[in-house]
Amino acid sequence: MNSIMDVNELFDAIRGIDLNGVIREIGRDTHILTQTEIIALAVTAAVGLLICLLGLKIIRVWAALTGLIFGLAVGVTAGGLLGLNGTGVLITGGVLGLILAVLGAALYRVGVFLTVFVLAGSISTYLIVPQDWIGAAVCLAIGLVAAILAVRFVVALTIIVTSVYGAAIAGTAIYHLLPVTGDVILIVLCVVICIIGILVQLLLESRKQKKKSLQKAAEIREEKSTANEVERARAMMADLGEMPDGETTDDGSSSEKFQEEEFDEEDNEEDEFEEDDMTIIEYDTEDLSEENKKGK
Repeated sequence: MNSIMDVNELFDAIRGIDLNGVIREIGRDTHILTQTEIIALAVTAAVGLLICLLGLKIIRVWAALTGLIFGLAVGVTAGGLLGLNGTGVLITGGVLGLILAVLGAALYRVGVFLTVFVLAGSISTYLIVPQDWIGAAVCLAIGLVAAILAVRFVVALTIIVTSVYGAAIAGTAIYHLLPVTGDVILIVLCVVICIIGILVQLLLESRKQKKKSLQKAAEIREEKSTANEVERARAMMADLGEMPDGETTDDGSSSEKFQEEEFDEEDNEEDEFEEDDMTIIEYDTEDLSEENKKGK
């Protein structure tokens, strides 16, 4: 019972934090920004622009940060429900936060789910401003549905959610840093930043996909080239295996049959030479017989 009362007090304290009131106070014409407020707004604007422009590009970084913060919040709440003391609550929140941070950074789709869930839930909470558990459940359901769809449509949902969330944060912070007033200016500033963020993320994603396509094409060409070389080598080996004796190979070397033919030609030449010599000897013998007759 005490645990439930502590959790209710925690939620009451969280609901007591009027962020809109703080923003309205900063946005008043008579309010002069302090150095701390300027630094806080500048850091907020920078973080919002990074989320808006590089939401999908560095999704693992956002997943790790989101998992750490979300796990810490859930762990603290669970520790309060279990009746743990302050140290136990912090340990529970820290362990769960680290686990979700590691899972979000290591597993791509888990990181996308966590990031889209928290950001979509935050956007719906900012727009709906729930006053009871029903409104909180609606915001939770919106974030859950968006996260489930993001697992299936990673690029589209992640780009849209991160662009909208980052533009809302950056646009609001930049608006309070500028010497201008008016809700229309704030809305236009957020819309412009959101559109720029979507276009930049689409451009980065198209370059990434183009690079992957070029790498895949190069791998396919290399595989085909290797396959062609293998087939050519097999064809050459098959031709060498089927080549009859006596044919000349491509590298200019003679086969055994060709060498035998050369040897047979040499034998024929020697036989012809011997026959010519015998003929000459016969002619010489006849001439000598006639001379002997004449001498007698």
